[in-house]
Amino acid sequence: AAALSRIFHDSHRPMSTAADNTRSAAAPPRPSATILLLREAASGIDVLTVRRHANLTFGGQWVFPGGTSSAADSSTAALALIGNPSGCSCSRMHTLNGEPLPLAECLGLAMAACRETFEETGILLTIDRDNRPCAPEVSARLQEQRPRVVEQPALFVELLVQERLRPDIARLVYWAHWVTPSIMPRRFDTRFFIVAAPPGQLVIADSHETVETAWLPPARLIEAAQRGEMPLSHPTLYNLHELQAVLQRHRTLSHLLASEAARPIVPVMPKMLREKDSTTILLPWNPAYADAAGDGVPVNTVYPQALRSLPALIRVAS
Repeated sequence: AAALSRIFHDSHRPMSTAADNTRSAAAPPRPSATILLLREAASGIDVLTVRRHANLTFGGQWVFPGGTSSAADSSTAALALIGNPSGCSCSRMHTLNGEPLPLAECLGLAMAACRETFEETGILLTIDRDNRPCAPEVSARLQEQRPRVVEQPALFVELLVQERLRPDIARLVYWAHWVTPSIMPRRFDTRFFIVAAPPGQLVIADSHETVETAWLPPARLIEAAQRGEMPLSHPTLYNLHELQAVLQRHRTLSHLLASEAARPIVPVMPKMLREKDSTTILLPWNPAYADAAGDGVPVNTVYPQALRSLPALIRVAS
C-alpha cells in the first residue's frame, strides 16, 4: 500500500459515531454496471480508462466505462435478445444482504455494461449469429448511432437486432461490487465486470460523456494518480490495485479471465464521516467500521487479502 501514501492519509483520531453524523433516510442506490476492458500489450496487460466530462458525475476523473442501468436494459426485447443466459455470472450476483439477485436484474446489468461501453468508447461487446465478435467494419459503421443511443437507451437493443448481433454476456467476468456510502445524496450500486477487448475495434471518446481515453497497465495508472496527473475515483483506484495483484499471479490475459471466472465477490460499501475540517472514509475491513455511523455491509463479510492490504481509512481535507 506504499504507493497510496500520497493519496490516502491515514490517521488515528477517534472516529465519529452515529450521534455525530445524523442524517435522513439513505437515498436508494441506482443499479449500475462498469467494464474493465483489457488487452494484451508489449508491456503486459493494459486496462482502458476514460476521462469523464467535467460537467458529469466524477467530472474530470479517469474511470472505467460504465453507467446506470436503464429500464430498457431489462425489457422484454432485451431479455429476448440475450436468450439463454447460461455462462453468465448471475448465480454469483447477490444483494448487499446476500440474497440472490433476480435474473432479469442481473441480465439487465450485463446489457447496461455493454450499452454504456458502446456509448462511451464505441466498443461493441457483441457476437454475431456464428458467435464471432463484432467485426471492426461493423463497429466503425455504427459509430454514428452512439449519440442516439445515449438519448434513447432502448435504441441499443433495436440496433443490435437490426445488425443481427447480441450482447456477448457470457464473456463478462463478474469482478467486484461497490456501493456508494449511505450518507451521499446520489448513490450507485455498481457491478464491475472484466472482459478482453474485441479484436480490431477502435476506442473513440464520444466528447459528451468521455473526453479522453487511455490504455495503460494498472501499475502505470496508479503511479499517474499518485503524481496527481490522472485523478481517479476511490473505487477505480482500489480495483486497479486488485487487478494489479491478480496480474502478478496470472500474467496472461487468457489465464486471468479463466482463473477469475468463479472468484468470490463481496460487497464494498464505505462509510463516510463528516468532521470539522475533513471527511473520513472508512472501508469495511477497518476495525472501527461496524460501530461508525451509516449503513454498512453485514458484519460477517470477509474480504480477500488483496483488498485488506489496502488502506482501510481515507481522510480528505474539506
